[in-house]
Amino acid sequence: MKRFTRLASFVFPVVALYSIACTPDLALAPPVPVQQQALVNDSFDPVFATMTQPEEGGDSPGCRGCHIGPAPSFGRWFGDTQGDVLNYFLDGDGMILVSGGRQSLLAGALGLIDGMNPFMPRDAPLDGRFWEDNPNLGRTELTDLGNWLDTIDF
Repeated sequence: MKRFTRLASFVFPVVALYSIACTPDLALAPPVPVQQQALVNDSFDPVFATMTQPEEGGDSPGCRGCHIGPAPSFGRWFGDTQGDVLNYFLDGDGMILVSGGRQSLLAGALGLIDGMNPFMPRDAPLDGRFWEDNPNLGRTELTDLGNWLDTIDF
């Protein structure tokens, strides 16, 4: 009887493991790739729209031409596409610019921080304008920036 008990204590777990291994189990299946879709209300969309306004100067607060584009001409290069720019800020060298959200370097430079005047980088176009909220003109640039920076958690 003792031998049977020892044999059974070995054989039964092996048989059980074999049956588990042969059973298709979703928990053990490899992950299925899922196509990522952009969020309908992605808070970076309006920020990128402001950043990529035409580079003609005048009434443009955009970054295109200097910081955004295939071959920017001045300052830090954020990227060319929306994905490139977002990656620059969230996973690249630009993390230091948005770290701290509404109190970040980018927020201060663009005029989001109360009591701190916005500033243009040296050699920026003299006829560009600062980001603003202007209900009369339908501009919500600083609000959009703040909403996006609220999602930054580093």
